[in-house]
Amino acid sequence: MRLSTLFASVLGLSVVLFAITLLTALSYPANIALHAVASDLGPTPQPVTSPPHCDPIVARLRPLAVPPRTPPWEVLLNSSEPNRTRLYVYVWSAQTRRLGNQLFNYASLFGIAWRNSVIPLWPDAKTQLRSAFSLRIPIDKHNAVITVSI
Repeated sequence: MRLSTLFASVLGLSVVLFAITLLTALSYPANIALHAVASDLGPTPQPVTSPPHCDPIVARLRPLAVPPRTPPWEVLLNSSEPNRTRLYVYVWSAQTRRLGNQLFNYASLFGIAWRNSVIPLWPDAKTQLRSAFSLRIPIDKHNAVITVSI
C-alpha cells in the first residue's frame, strides 16, 4: 500500500513539473521573438486604397437585366394561316418519371424546341411537374397531336 502511494505521488509530481517546464520553454522564446519583431516593424501601416482616378476603371457595372423573350413557338401557335408543315417535339411517357427526371425532360424539351424553332408539346398526363409549376410549354389536350399516326 505504501509503495503504490509513493509511486502515485512521484508520478503526479513528475507530470506537474514536466507541464510547467514545457509551458515555460514554449512561451519564453515566442515572447522574445514577438517583442523583437514588433519593435523592428514600427507602427501598423495604413491600408492601401486605389487612387480616385481608378474608381471608374475598377468599379464593375452589373450587367443589365435581360427582358424575358417570347418563345419562338408562340408565333407559330398564334398564326392564323393554316400550316400543315408544323413540326412538333414531345416527351415520351413523362408521367412515369420522378420529378427530377420530369424537370430534366422539360428543360431539354424547352431548349430543343427553342433552338430548332419547333413547337414543344407536354403530354396531357397527371405529372408532378404540371401540378407544381406553371408550364410555358403548351399541353397536348388528350394527347391528340402526339398519338396521330401517319
